[in-house]
Amino acid sequence: MDCLYRISFLTLFLAGCLQGNPISILQVEIDYLEESITCPDSVFYTPTDVEDSCIVAALACSIKELDTVKVECLDNAINMQHHISMTATALQKTIDKENSTTDTTECICEDKRLEKSFKDFIQNIRHLTQAHAAKRR
Repeated sequence: MDCLYRISFLTLFLAGCLQGNPISILQVEIDYLEESITCPDSVFYTPTDVEDSCIVAALACSIKELDTVKVECLDNAINMQHHISMTATALQKTIDKENSTTDTTECICEDKRLEKSFKDFIQNIRHLTQAHAAKRR
C-alpha cells in the first residue's frame, strides 16, 4: 500500500512538473551561438523595433544574415557551421508554421541604421523569436 502512495505521488508530481514551458531547440541553439562565436570586426543587418506585421520578414532577414555569419566569422569551422545551419532551419520552421509572407515591402532588411555587432544581432534574433511566439498565441 505504501508503494502505491509513492507511485501515485510521483506520477502527480511529474505530471505537474512536465506541464511547464519547455525550452525550444531554437532558444538552445541561439544561446549556443551567442556563447561560442565571437565576431568583433563584422556587422550584421538586423531589423529592430519592428511592427507585428514585419516580425516574419525580420526573421527571414536574420536567416539570410546567418549565412553571412558563416562566411565572416567561422573560418570553415564545420561544427559551428552545422549549428548555424540548425538555427537557420529552426527559424525557417518557425516562419513556415505561419502562413504569412516574408516579402513585405515596408519591412526594411538592409540599411546602415540596422548594422549591429554579432552579440546584438543574436540578441535581436532572440527578441524576434519571442515576439513571434507571443504573436502566435
